[in-house]
Amino acid sequence: MTTSPTTSSTNTPKIPSTNGQRPVHRWPRLWGRRMWMLLALGIVLLLYRVGVVHYSGISLFFDEAQYWDWSRDLQWGYYSKPPVIAGLVKLSTMLFGNSVEGVKLLSMACYIATAAAMVGLARALWPTTSGVRTGVVAGALFLTAPMVGLLGMFASTDAPLLLFWTLAAWALWRAQVTNRIGLWLICGILCGLGMLSKYTMAAFALTALWTLWGVQGPKRGLVRVGPWLALAAALVVLSPNLVWNAQMDFPTLQHTADITTRSDRDGGPVSALTFLLGQVLMLGPIAVLAGLWLYRRARNEPREVAGASQWAASSQMLPPSQWAASTQQGAPSSAAPSTLMGGAPSTQFGSADARQQRARATRTSAYYLASVTSYRFLVALSVPLMLVAVVQAFVADAHLNWAAPATVGLFLLLASSMSAPLVPLSVPRPNKWLWFAMATNLLLTGAVIHARDILGDRMPSKADVLVRMRGWEAAFAQLDSLLADPRVQGLPVVADKRLLLTQAAYHWRAHQPTIMAWNPKGLRQDHYQLQHSMPNTVGQDVLVLSESPQPDAILARFAFKRELGRAVVSVGSDRQLELHLFLARGFVGYDNATYEEQSGTAGDQSEDTPFTERPKP
Repeated sequence: MTTSPTTSSTNTPKIPSTNGQRPVHRWPRLWGRRMWMLLALGIVLLLYRVGVVHYSGISLFFDEAQYWDWSRDLQWGYYSKPPVIAGLVKLSTMLFGNSVEGVKLLSMACYIATAAAMVGLARALWPTTSGVRTGVVAGALFLTAPMVGLLGMFASTDAPLLLFWTLAAWALWRAQVTNRIGLWLICGILCGLGMLSKYTMAAFALTALWTLWGVQGPKRGLVRVGPWLALAAALVVLSPNLVWNAQMDFPTLQHTADITTRSDRDGGPVSALTFLLGQVLMLGPIAVLAGLWLYRRARNEPREVAGASQWAASSQMLPPSQWAASTQQGAPSSAAPSTLMGGAPSTQFGSADARQQRARATRTSAYYLASVTSYRFLVALSVPLMLVAVVQAFVADAHLNWAAPATVGLFLLLASSMSAPLVPLSVPRPNKWLWFAMATNLLLTGAVIHARDILGDRMPSKADVLVRMRGWEAAFAQLDSLLADPRVQGLPVVADKRLLLTQAAYHWRAHQPTIMAWNPKGLRQDHYQLQHSMPNTVGQDVLVLSESPQPDAILARFAFKRELGRAVVSVGSDRQLELHLFLARGFVGYDNATYEEQSGTAGDQSEDTPFTERPKP
């Protein structure tokens, strides 16, 4: 006999009576053959991506080079990002060295950990052996998705953010179901770590409010100690970064506000639509289409519900907050399955109070949580952040990765269509759709990454997603010997672009140069302007690094300047990388007033002090 998951029948899993004690049955096994297959897939893809990084000859993206530079001076915050990424890169280089692969490796491995965490989240949402299988499918779709295929090649803040977002989702679900203080604390700590990874984690608060309000109702959801304890724990974890920001006049918060309200490109409906289409591409177009089609088909087909032997008779079956009530009333925990699953009430629920008690018991039953509330939770895990990103795209454009955490819930929803979590394992699944979606995702990602290998010099540089990482190692290698010259050895390197400063810090790391930003206006628009600006002190000798053969705005403020070398590297059919290195001696200050004050030549108009000449009227 088959039934719909939303209707009651004798096949629905019976909730064991607790009698005031915890159920003795165990959760479905998490670590089994399917989980090991998922981890094997993750490791294979990790090795492939490491191979691409190694054999493609790419260097670090300038953000990665900056994170590496930050990792040499660990702080509780940096101009544009919280500190977790710097700590992750520090640990990665300690384990694997300062090579390009060594800088990236731990961040790349975070995606495997996220896939495994998705399996744990699925088991919590759907406490059946089929639910574990659904989590494995979600993890496989995640690992093979174009989003992870591209982000997974870089050391980025999205890597730890996705991991902490998934773990926080698990903790939030278990905490709001069981109301255990320990789980609320874990949820808060994970949210705090997510905020220390990237401030996008703040959107998780919208998910939490939606979940607490929707599952338990506004009163039971919010008027209790747990959620506020979680908030306090998150603030405690985040507090060192807040203190650092306060000491620095809140540069990170200001930067985050700036990039979300300003953009080089205009917003509007076209930008919002482009962003949404980009999200479909990041998830995998075939995976999205398959998930939607299978969901529609499943709605019209009756399904047999997994038997009681597949369900976890754990505290999720009846939260501890209900044990006392169930013991006193005798009904919620020991009632017939049809009562707990939403069927017709028995005569003992005749009064209004009894009906209210029955409704609450139904809402906290395992079957209702798994068949109804879990899907609402996944929507709450995805939609708020996605809506925020769409609005951002409409107002001032948005990058595709800004909504990356929302894909965790979306992948689980797609997986629930491809591998239903509440039916017996013996029920056939549309495995062909799964394999087809994974294969097309890998092919799409591979085509993007290897486009230059396929098309060669015919491909325009704008179509090469790796073009901004090409050529840096070769260019700096051409100038490397100049830094070993005793006449310039040890001089600080000055540039007016963060891109050049980060790449110089990494590629010339053997010389350990002092990196300084040219900052005549005293701006605070990046990490180097904030903490490593060239001081306005007369008499300094420096090396000036520039993409221009004549950086007159810088060189004009030195008494002596000479070009030491030039590097030109072709990185595409229509693009080349060009670097110039100059020796500049006798800094005369960012402005004439500084020179006059520090050199003691105020009022002196002789030809020997040309930098103090006044313009003729």
